[in-house]
Amino acid sequence: MHLVIDYGGVIVEHGDEREHAHVLGVDPEADPYPGWLAYFAFRDGFVQSTAEYVDLLSTLTEASHEACREYVEKTWLDPEFPEEHVDVLRELAADHTLVLFGNMARPWIETVLSEHGVLDCFDDLVVSSDLQRPKPHPKGYFECLPEGDELVAFVSDEYNEDLMMGETLGMASVWVEKRRGDAVSRARRSDLDAR
Repeated sequence: MHLVIDYGGVIVEHGDEREHAHVLGVDPEADPYPGWLAYFAFRDGFVQSTAEYVDLLSTLTEASHEACREYVEKTWLDPEFPEEHVDVLRELAADHTLVLFGNMARPWIETVLSEHGVLDCFDDLVVSSDLQRPKPHPKGYFECLPEGDELVAFVSDEYNEDLMMGETLGMASVWVEKRRGDAVSRARRSDLDAR
């Protein structure tokens, strides 16, 4: 089976980057938050490297390049990555084709996956910074599809942003349950055996 796996929310969990606003010397409640502006510019391909991101973030915040690099380290390069996710990815890679699909910057994904020893589990990385289009733009979904008639399932924690478009292209959905506060969102899983 060809498995398309969402990066943020399934493989890793990023905290609220505003918790590190003090590193940049900015108000975490600033609207628009300069960290988001720089992130969206990288995520969507307007800037092409971490160095360009750091330059933009420094311009937006007037923080030093050193502070901006520290911010990247504490936010995008240090997500929560549970050890059990490493084991599951290795098990899945042994039997399936794995494609990572994420609204993120490629160098940051590659760094995090390498640090956890799972970069080689993926046959392909489909990343918004390369596509210059974030999900749910269809371009990324088409990039994720196999060349043949292999069954495809998309694993994500976001139905409207991720899975709905995948279903439109014939991907089965595996909706990962996420705990939010005391409530647990309802999980929806297509019957993969029926496909």
